[in-house]
Amino acid sequence: MRLLSLLVIIILNSQLSILNSHAQTWPTPLPEAKPGTRWWWLGSAVDKENLEWNLAEYARVGIGAVEITPLYGVQGNDANNIPFLSPQWMQALKTVQDIARPLGIEVDMNCGTGWPFGGPHISLDQAACKAIFNDTIINGVRTYDVKIGRTQQKVKRAAPGGEGWVVDHFDREAVHHYLDRFEQAFATSGVPYPHTFFNDSYEVYKANWTPTLFEEFQKRRGYDLRTKLPELLGDVDDGNQVLCDYRETLSDLLLENFTQQWASWAHSHGVKVRNQAHGSPANLLDLYAAVDIPEIEGFGLSEFGIKGLRTDPGKTRKNFSDVSMLKYASSAAHVTGKPFTSSETFTWLTEHFRTSLSQMKPDLDLMFTCGVNHVYFHGTCYSPKNDPWPGWRFYASIDMSPTNSIWRDAPYLMEYIRRCQSFLQLGQPDNDFLVYLPVRDMWHQRGPRNDDAKWESKDRRGGEDLLMQFDIHTMDEKAPQFIRSILTIDSLGYDCDYISDRQLAKVRIEDGMLVTEGGTRYRALIIPSNTTIDSRLEALLSPISDYVIHGESAEDLEMYAKAEPMKALYGLRAIRRKTADGYHYFIANLTPNDIEGFTPLAVPFVSATWFNPMDGDITPAYVSDGLLYIALKSGESMILQTSTQLGSAASLSEEPSSAAIPLLSRRGQGWSDPPQTLPLSGPWSLSFTDEIPHVSDTFRLDSLQTWETLSDSAAVTMGTGIYTTTFKLSAALAKKHWKIDLGDVRESARVYLNGQYLGCAWAVPFVLDCGDATRKGKNELRIEVTNLPANRIADLDRKGIKWRKFNEINVVDIDYKKTTYAEWPPMPSGLNSKVTLLTSE
Repeated sequence: MRLLSLLVIIILNSQLSILNSHAQTWPTPLPEAKPGTRWWWLGSAVDKENLEWNLAEYARVGIGAVEITPLYGVQGNDANNIPFLSPQWMQALKTVQDIARPLGIEVDMNCGTGWPFGGPHISLDQAACKAIFNDTIINGVRTYDVKIGRTQQKVKRAAPGGEGWVVDHFDREAVHHYLDRFEQAFATSGVPYPHTFFNDSYEVYKANWTPTLFEEFQKRRGYDLRTKLPELLGDVDDGNQVLCDYRETLSDLLLENFTQQWASWAHSHGVKVRNQAHGSPANLLDLYAAVDIPEIEGFGLSEFGIKGLRTDPGKTRKNFSDVSMLKYASSAAHVTGKPFTSSETFTWLTEHFRTSLSQMKPDLDLMFTCGVNHVYFHGTCYSPKNDPWPGWRFYASIDMSPTNSIWRDAPYLMEYIRRCQSFLQLGQPDNDFLVYLPVRDMWHQRGPRNDDAKWESKDRRGGEDLLMQFDIHTMDEKAPQFIRSILTIDSLGYDCDYISDRQLAKVRIEDGMLVTEGGTRYRALIIPSNTTIDSRLEALLSPISDYVIHGESAEDLEMYAKAEPMKALYGLRAIRRKTADGYHYFIANLTPNDIEGFTPLAVPFVSATWFNPMDGDITPAYVSDGLLYIALKSGESMILQTSTQLGSAASLSEEPSSAAIPLLSRRGQGWSDPPQTLPLSGPWSLSFTDEIPHVSDTFRLDSLQTWETLSDSAAVTMGTGIYTTTFKLSAALAKKHWKIDLGDVRESARVYLNGQYLGCAWAVPFVLDCGDATRKGKNELRIEVTNLPANRIADLDRKGIKWRKFNEINVVDIDYKKTTYAEWPPMPSGLNSKVTLLTSE
């Protein structure tokens, strides 16, 4: 065959090698390499027996951290609720710590209940504040004054003992008083502090003032805001300079009086802080940089167009967290030398009961390529073991819990995350450029909507238009040019981190590179197109002027860094990190195309090794004349580790004569011969295990089909269907190296061939390696397919069984509207296409 002959030639003629043998192992993972989960406590109505069961289940599947977030309770269960921070609640926390420790689970907690911070001890004069503007015309002269009001916003989704006013985040004394309640609870109980305190996204609505604002403004901006109220409100045109100064003052106050004070208080007790800055009326980079673990959020399902990926039209939400948004938290972590960037992962990915493991992977991979390396699920609800199915539920859709059928194969997702994060937490970031965040240009805009005021006019008055909250859903209005710049840089094959004025002031030049306060090195700083260069920015740029690029011209970027062709020409997503031994990449093919060809890398290397996070396999990469052979099917991801040293064995390689020319334009054409295929036509037997309700029948299928149409019980069951068949192979065919392609799987499948376990196919492409399991003559194939809970929950609604039993919001649809699932047609469950054996030998 053509490929084999070429390989023989290359082995004889090329000076190639594999990575040194000592590096051909997976990194020893940190405890943080395991995924964590937001752990909702409904009413905090927990008990030791069920805490033990819940935590044991989490540990069994591979969850390594729980973040306790107390919420509203369950109807009819008020007698079992435990008030937040009461002696009984603190003892429950201690119980969790004692149970979790030997299980290897880290215990975090929300520094409050629901969100945002607030509670019963916050008096109205410490609550979130707003300005009430009055203007009066007397004798033809318009005069202005400001009265201080309170928004009267209360904590959302508060737990018992957590209800009350939202605290004024701009007021140092109010925040101090808020934290004092925790100080007292831990001091009097003697319960150890948690590993980490958490703060959810800033969802404080219409809070545009604080009692000391005039004084703080005067101190920070150098003039009296009282004399500039017409300019602030837009009645006098000053180019919105006063508005910008006002917003910068709020940003300073939020950073200093809330974020930095909260972090310092936690640190004084040996506790780390994890923070979601998005939604804040402040420079997000400064807020993220002030904490130990910056956290971003994914919101919705991205439309990648990946082949074979179920999209479920009409029952998904658009992912507002694109590449440009996802990089805020990781940028601050990279610039300041923080080792972890976390994520609130899969918020409203799809509708309830309809989210598969395969739908999670692409958006997870996108996060990884944007710098996330410490995933938290959103999330898991504590539920008593014997509560009638579906148990206790949170209103957001992702349910990573033992009551969900996806729990059966969830360990494979958890292990994928652990493997990926073992590399993503290794070494240092190696992005090419810093990109200045032109936040003052954004602050100069008047009126872009905030997420809490979608229904209001952009020209609204009364002070609401003064706020600019950088929430995920409206960044396209507030930072359109910045987003275009970031996406342009990304499309050219470069990676970048954002930097604020505060951080830029600490950048130095060392050995021909820019070095940030955290010791991270970059090749140059990009000033995005149309950024205003004022005197303050000009002063920051002057010491590093030789390393400043204005705009996103490819020619200018090429003067400082090499682009990654795999990104620029293939459209692959990738992130690169470095260690003392070389570089490693996480690479994901989130395109509709299967990719195959040769590519150079932007970093020097002699040899390389592929690490497959799906199954743990480690294989030498094909390298020739400085070019790497890469082959990734649509939806696949791999980790590449490079080395500048030769190993002891030769690496295989492709095309000798034309290898100097990257084959990046030959998308999907392939250099190997087309695979030989062997369809497995059946007949098939289908039976069930671990299914509820029970399906007593065993079905004989002349050809493969899903099971929801086979009987009344099969139409509504949730569980695992077992497909079995036999096929014959000749001696010659049995010796070949086969893979099995399961086609369209609804939704995950464990595969056994001749009693040998091949693995779990839980994400597209649903292909597994058969290894040495094939044999001459009769072969027995067993495929265990687990479906989603959608058909079972729809059956409960059709029967009028009450399972929505929660005190607040209950379970709403993706548009936050009350709904029933009774009209859902049955979702296909099982094997939805052909099963085929593939070999390229």
